[in-house]
Amino acid sequence: MALTPAAFTDALLREAHETHPWLHHPLFRMIWDGKLDRRQLQSVIRQQGCFFLDTLRHAAWKIISVGGYSPTFEDLERQRALIPLVVEEGGEDTVGGKATAHAFLFIKLAGALGISRDELFATEYLPTTIIEKNELFLLQRTSTLEALCGGNIATESINAIHVQRMADAMERRYGVARTALDFYHVHMEVEGDHAARAVRILSQLATTDDEQARGRLAMRRAITARRICADGMLEAFLGPTR
Repeated sequence: MALTPAAFTDALLREAHETHPWLHHPLFRMIWDGKLDRRQLQSVIRQQGCFFLDTLRHAAWKIISVGGYSPTFEDLERQRALIPLVVEEGGEDTVGGKATAHAFLFIKLAGALGISRDELFATEYLPTTIIEKNELFLLQRTSTLEALCGGNIATESINAIHVQRMADAMERRYGVARTALDFYHVHMEVEGDHAARAVRILSQLATTDDEQARGRLAMRRAITARRICADGMLEAFLGPTR
C-alpha cells in the first residue's frame, strides 16, 4: 500500500541523510579533517568539475523531462515551478540579480586552490567519475519523478550540511580565502528551497506504489553513483589501502 506523499518524502529525506556519501564517506571526512595534501585536494576538486561545470544542463533536464509532445496544463505548471532551479544554476545575473552561474563559482574555487582554468577544463576524468555523471544525467532525462528523487531529494536535501563542512575545511584546514568560497556559500542558502520545491511537486507525482518504488530507486541510484565516484577518487588519489 502506498504511503501518503508526506510520509514517502519524509522517508526519502531521512534515508538520504543516513546514506549519502557526501556526509559519510571516508574521503570527505579526510577533507574535513585536513588530511589531504594540496595535490590530493586539487585532484578531487578537478574530478568534481565533471559534474559541477555542467550543472546548468543537469537542471535544465528537469524541465525538458516534464510531459510529452503536447504538454497538459499541469505540465506547464510543473515546468514553471522548476524554472527557478535553472535560473539559479545559470546565474541570477542573467535576469537582473547579482549571483552568477554556479559553474563560474566553481572555477573561482578551483583557482583559489591553484588550479588554472585550462587545467580544470583539461582534466582527465576517472571512469568512476564518468559513471557518476552519466547516471545522474540519465535520471534527469527519465522523467520528472526520477529527476526530483535522483537530484533534489538524493543530494540537494543534504547538500547544505556538506557544503558548510567543505567551506569550513577549505578555510581552516587549507587556507582558502573566504571570498573564494562563494560556490559553497551559495549552496548553503538555496539547497533547502530546492528540496522543499521537490517535495511539493512529488506530492502530486508519487502517490501510487509504482511511482513511489520508482522514486525510491531513483534516489538510491543517485546515491550509489555518488558513492562509486567517491570510492574511485579515494583509491586513485590516496591508495587502495586507505
